[in-house]
Amino acid sequence: MARSRGKHTKRIHPRFSKILMFLILFTMVGQTTAYMMSKSSIKNEFEIGVVRPEVIENFDSKNKIKEDVYIHNSGNVPIYVRTAIVVKWKDKYGKILDTLPQKNIDYTISFSSSENWIKSQDEYYYYRKSVNANENTDILIEECTQIKEYNDRILEVSIITQGIQAEPPDAAEEAWDINIVNNLINI
Repeated sequence: MARSRGKHTKRIHPRFSKILMFLILFTMVGQTTAYMMSKSSIKNEFEIGVVRPEVIENFDSKNKIKEDVYIHNSGNVPIYVRTAIVVKWKDKYGKILDTLPQKNIDYTISFSSSENWIKSQDEYYYYRKSVNANENTDILIEECTQIKEYNDRILEVSIITQGIQAEPPDAAEEAWDINIVNNLINI
């Protein structure tokens, strides 16, 4: 019988074989996981809503005339607006006096004819529509003038405004006890 001269094959030790299989499997799982993780990322950025209603007016101190009063939304979200007008006397030191100025005797006030401003029973003036960021309401007060002078008192007309984010509408309804229908305030 003739013997063939072939290459001798070496046997791999069973322990080494198991280690090699484990390394191959570990590498495959690691690559698959890395691939899946790189395909599943998303970036979300949230911006906080800023509500900032600002009273804008022209005031002629020499003639004691306040005119063209409106509200500007200097925030970054649409808002609903309500405004209170407080008329009072102060002494020369800035102390508020007990007596109140009388409309059409001590001062006159003329409101605009805008249908977007409505007065409620609680004496607030509500702007019916929401006001977008960097936009204005219609004029509320066309002119307010002091007509009677006193030596011991100064007339002060304060415009106090509040704003509330327009979305969701039920936030304004709950906070101000109003109704909003078709995005318009109803009292």
